Amino acid sequence: MDLMHSCRRVAELTSQSHDEPLGLLDRLRLRLHLSMCGNCRIVEQQLSAVSRLAVELFEEAVEAETLMRPPAQRS
Repeated sequence: MDLMHSCRRVAELTSQSHDEPLGLLDRLRLRLHLSMCGNCRIVEQQLSAVSRLAVELFEEAVEAETLMRPPAQRS
């Protein structure tokens, strides 16, 4: 078993971590790799930014939709 994941695997796990929790071993190996690989840190930062922006956009869309409803239908 390799101690560190490859950059390709780190990108997959970084994306997966935004959707579901990772196992302990994957989390540790991911953190180890990110501590040593600047390129993967940049990818992780970019994926985190996209994830945050998607959440903000979704929340704004829900809020806008709610405001467009007649007052009796708002909840």
